[in-house]
Amino acid sequence: MSKILKFPKKKKPYSDKFISGVKPDAIGDYIKRQHPHLSLKAADAMALAIIYSTYLQLVFEEEGDIPPSFEEFDKYIWAAHDKKTLH
Repeated sequence: MSKILKFPKKKKPYSDKFISGVKPDAIGDYIKRQHPHLSLKAADAMALAIIYSTYLQLVFEEEGDIPPSFEEFDKYIWAAHDKKTLH
């Protein structure tokens, strides 16, 4: 008797595995140990910045998107709050 195996058609993207498995508190604690002069809040903020920067890079690679330069990215973020564009 033979078995029929079903393989998932699409694997879960690594970016999803990364973001669900990363521990911001552990990374913040590590940064705090490496740089004791930082406050815990600053170390945690740095950890989140590193995590989301890495996540963004992974998503761009997986989706095949071309990441905008920082100047262009900055325009995207602030354009939503620009009162000139809201009229």
